[in-house]
Formats: sequence, C-alpha cells, structure tokens
Amino acid sequence: MSAHGFTSAFAPQLDAYLAFKQKMGCYGNSRIWYLRKFDAYCLARGLVVFDRDTVEGWVREQLDRSGRYRSWMSYIRDFGRWLQAHQNTDAYVLSEHWKASVVPAHPYLLTTHQIELFFAAAAHLHASSPWQWQATAFFTLMHSCGIRTGEARALLTEQVDLRAGHIDIISSKGNRSRRLPVTGQVIDVLTACDQASARQFPSRRTFFVSATGHPVTGTAVGTVFNRIWDQAGLPRPAHGIRPRLYDFRHLLSALCACSDSPGKRTYRPSPPTQFPPRCRLSSPKRSLS
Repeated sequence: MSAHGFTSAFAPQLDAYLAFKQKMGCYGNSRIWYLRKFDAYCLARGLVVFDRDTVEGWVREQLDRSGRYRSWMSYIRDFGRWLQAHQNTDAYVLSEHWKASVVPAHPYLLTTHQIELFFAAAAHLHASSPWQWQATAFFTLMHSCGIRTGEARALLTEQVDLRAGHIDIISSKGNRSRRLPVTGQVIDVLTACDQASARQFPSRRTFFVSATGHPVTGTAVGTVFNRIWDQAGLPRPAHGIRPRLYDFRHLLSALCACSDSPGKRTYRPSPPTQFPPRCRLSSPKRSLS
C-alpha cells in the first residue's frame, strides 16, 4: 500500500522520491498533490514507462487545466532527475523548453454601480460572526486605500490611529512599511467597526477578527467577498474574467496610474454617495509600493 495513495506503476518510485525529499526538509503538500494527479493520469492510461511521451503528455493535459501558477512543472522535472540518479538512467527529465511561467492576472473592472451594490449588501450582511459589522470596513480599506488582503488581515489595533487619521502598514511586501492617511469618512467606517469589535473582543490584537477573536484567514475573506457579491445580486460571468476581492486594490491602482499619465486628468477623490470614500493619496505610486 502506497504511503501517499499512489496506485500506478510508478507508485513505489513516487513514494521513495517523496521520502527522499522529506529527508531533505521538503514537506510541501503541493508536490504530493500534483504527483498524485500524475499518478492518476498514468493509471488511467496504463503507462508504465517514464519517457518523454508519458511526461509531456501529462504536462500538456495540465496546461489545459492549470491557472496562473505553474510551478508544478518543477515537481515532475525533479522526479525525473531523481529517477535518473537512483533507479532509472533512461528516465526522461522534462526539457527546459517547458517553462513554468506565471500567467498574468487580468483584473475584473468594477463599475461604480457594482461597487455601490456591493457595499450596500456588505452593510447588511447576513452573518453570525464579526463579519456582520466588519465587512464594510475591511473592503473599504481595500477599495479606498488599495491595501492588500494580507495587509488588512495582519493589521494590528495599534496600527490604526483613528485620532490622527492614518493607518500603518508594517513590513509588508518587500519588507517595506508605509503610512496611509485616511479621510474622515473612512475614519467613521473604521471607528464603527472598532467599537463593535472592542465590545465583543476587548483584548483582541488584530483590527479584524474571526468569531474566536483570532486573525481572519485568507479563505474566510474570499468566502465573505463571494457571499456579499451574491447577496448584492451581482452577476458572475460564465466565461472570461471573474470578479475577485483583489479587484478593489486594482481599481485604485488603475485610477492612480491614470492620474500620473501625461495628458490625463488628475485623479482627485470626490465625496461618495453610497460607497466608501478613498484615502487621501499625496503620492499614489509610493503609497502603492
């Protein structure tokens, strides 16, 4: 019985390879997950020889199904090298012709109407967790300040200075920190969230919390975004680019880029009607670094 559930003719070699990687300190589940897919591919086709047709056939099938990240190519390439060094000198090593390039993400361009409907739904989110009162504040920071999801999740209570009117993003991407000034309207949204959270979790460390008082997870944020989107009655395209929570950040980046382009009208935030205002940005490029 395979230790990792492999069932093809390559099961013993796959188990031995993973044992070798673990001794080297590599315990990633992603490697195992993709090698299981390769194993299933070989079993379904009765493949027993680790040659070019076997390997590149699986790679082609994966390319038709894979998303942005294609680091999985390195797993099958490394397995081929291990086979050559340990058991099978004729094993095929995936050619460097197959590059694990990253497919650029294309943002979903949100309209003003969609943003208004989204935040109207966020303000009345049906939830039995802190997201009932913190959803508007969380997505306001992404929409109005352009901060990343991980930055919002890691934001500590002492990094949100509601009196001075700024938030501090500490040791973020590239280990860089920045201070973002916010408008009075954003402060009002954050204050309402802070007061509600303080009543339920007086000793919390992070500004946004889960139902247990711990930092929110990336999975939870994505789930809440989708729930609000559906509650707002917004459509989901069957094909092409689909809405993601990160598109709030992309929206601000696009507006700032347009304001810096020669011949373009300078982007100046205007008071909102039904959706949150944007942060004051004295230097958009620096703030979004």
